[in-house]
Amino acid sequence: MIKQDYLIRMIQEIISLIVNALLKKKKYRWNEWTEYDGLTRQILGFPTDELLSMDMQELVDRYKGDPNEMGKIELAAMTMLKISDDMEADDLLRKSKLHQDGLELLKYVQKESNSFSIQRVQLINMLETSQA
Repeated sequence: MIKQDYLIRMIQEIISLIVNALLKKKKYRWNEWTEYDGLTRQILGFPTDELLSMDMQELVDRYKGDPNEMGKIELAAMTMLKISDDMEADDLLRKSKLHQDGLELLKYVQKESNSFSIQRVQLINMLETSQA
């Protein structure tokens, strides 16, 4: 139970940091991102660069039945959005796919999760507005 609570707090902390970075268009220093990336890798169970080639449904299926299913999916979505935000414009197709998949995963979490997050709602609204 303690391990479960700790994991949930870690997921929430990383998500909050990424949301802040996205909202403020903040670029993290390499050592800061490496630290977050290492924690994210431990929580998700695979290297975050695998998100570049993952299908959205594959990601959802990966965590079916996991006690932290929605937290992990939300963390993956946020990581996709941050990677997309940091990508160069010359890789527009991959950047756009990551952005879209991250947004759709956030919407999935908002709809399917039993927890409500104002922060998530605001981010979804901001991302949808920026696409228009």
